[in-house]
Amino acid sequence: MHSIKKTTILIFLGVSFGLIAAFTATIHYELTQNTIPLNRSITQKFVDNRTSQINSWFGERLAELRLLASLPTTGEYDRDSFFTETENLVQAAPENYLSIRLVSEKGTSYSANPIIPGFSVRNRSYYQKMLAQDLDYTVSNQLISKEDHQAAVVIFYRLSQPLEDQTAFLSAAVPLKKVRSLAKDLDLYDGTGMLLGADTPAPAIDQDKEILLTSALTYLPDWQVTYIVRKKALGGSTEELLRILQIVMLIVLLLLGLFSLLLFKAILQPIILLRDTMLQVQTGDKQIRVTIDNPKEIAELGTVFNHTLDKVYENEEKYRRASLRVLQEQIQPHFLYNTLNAIQWQVLGGDQQGALAMLENLSTFFRKGLNQGEELTTVADEVAHVRCYLAIQQIRHEELATVAITVDPDLQKEPLLHFLLQPLVENAIDHGIRTQTERSSKLWIEIQKKKTGMEITVANNGNPIPAAQLAALNDPPPATTGKGYGLQNIRQRLQLIYGKEARLQLTSNSAKTQVNIFVPYLTKSEDANGNPITR
Repeated sequence: MHSIKKTTILIFLGVSFGLIAAFTATIHYELTQNTIPLNRSITQKFVDNRTSQINSWFGERLAELRLLASLPTTGEYDRDSFFTETENLVQAAPENYLSIRLVSEKGTSYSANPIIPGFSVRNRSYYQKMLAQDLDYTVSNQLISKEDHQAAVVIFYRLSQPLEDQTAFLSAAVPLKKVRSLAKDLDLYDGTGMLLGADTPAPAIDQDKEILLTSALTYLPDWQVTYIVRKKALGGSTEELLRILQIVMLIVLLLLGLFSLLLFKAILQPIILLRDTMLQVQTGDKQIRVTIDNPKEIAELGTVFNHTLDKVYENEEKYRRASLRVLQEQIQPHFLYNTLNAIQWQVLGGDQQGALAMLENLSTFFRKGLNQGEELTTVADEVAHVRCYLAIQQIRHEELATVAITVDPDLQKEPLLHFLLQPLVENAIDHGIRTQTERSSKLWIEIQKKKTGMEITVANNGNPIPAAQLAALNDPPPATTGKGYGLQNIRQRLQLIYGKEARLQLTSNSAKTQVNIFVPYLTKSEDANGNPITR
């Protein structure tokens, strides 16, 4: 008959070798099958993020030109007085514009410098495309500026109405130096990034050794960012990682076996007690602590375990607060530049009262947005915050025709998660209202009182969300780091404060797109996990 000690050793050795073999085979298979696809996906997101930066840069230029093109509706301009406005923009941002020319309806391009002669652009593809398709703007292929001899693209923008001298278009030469540096600066896995124009063929690669990743530019049709990376670089760490994991697992098993042999009888019951305590901790009971009197070593282990729990909970709270603050800060400042730019053009256009009103709304928006660093606000303050945002957006976006906000009077002083409504309203404007022109746009917000909480609705009658995208938004993957802070940000913050009782659901059809959020009433200054909330 084998002794317990010998039996334990044999079982332990058999299980250990079996675990090592199974673990090695499993990890090797998973790493070889998934590492390169996973790293390729991460690299593609990296390329997409850099492409998004380039798109944002061009989007800012289009916004500036759109405001410039709208000036004829605010006053009387001839070519010379309008050149004053274009030169102000060029001088304010010389790194963004090589020149801005004015083009007549018949296709003659004029420079702000009278010494430089005009020339015809009637045979240019961007001019012909503008006339043929009645567009607001077109973007050329890569050109060489005649004035600066720099690589550039021309943003050809239609004026809101022709000038008295038949000037009908803006022709802004935008240098490619900035966006090319963004594309070239891709440095993940020592790859090679570049910006390709519509008339530039894709680079040739070795299909067996290299991967070509591409990402299209929204504001530059037929342009793309490319990135070439070696396959070996994507999966080079697989074998090294496997060896490290094998060594770590072997060390852990050896230490566990030694510990089991030396303390088997003495620690069995205390360990069971400690295990049971851990299981209770995993269920979310933060008040439970282990109580062990003997033996002394295990009693000390219990004490350390209790102290560790206290420290973990303390650090968890610090991390939760920091995470919430980071999430808030990431979504606050992104529209400041465009708003200030709009104020600038209101002042330049002589609309002093409009500029003052927008400044007042912007000031109130940020004051309510900062919320004195608190995590909670009241329903009244949250509604005031989003009203200011909508007032700004209605000035910047004329397509936002009607706004309606309805709040149950009993909920005005009810605590609510800060910065909840604005991201939803922003999504509604950007993805619903601004993309449709078939009917008068409307956006409405309702906050209703329910038995156990509040029902919050943000809806618009803009373009519907495609069915596949709607399903993905309602069933998102686990949160990961990276770009994008809209609905995913809201879900994370709702979970942090309200726990599983909070719900967020989207519906969309041809009549309206609607976001419904339910949050329970906060009767204590604690979130769903028992952590204190600042308010």
